[in-house]
Amino acid sequence: MKHLLLTTIAAVVLVGCATPTQSPNPPLFDAVKKGDIEAVRKHLDAGADVNTKD
Repeated sequence: MKHLLLTTIAAVVLVGCATPTQSPNPPLFDAVKKGDIEAVRKHLDAGADVNTKD
């Protein structure tokens, strides 16, 4: 029973670590990378967080 519990916990931790996280402002970052100033302004006017890290 203890072995099954430890195996289950290890599997849950590994699955959780493998899940990719997405940046909170991907459209803003895409606009910046493309050099699309108008799109960047729209995202900033809409309230995008400028302090978010990529």
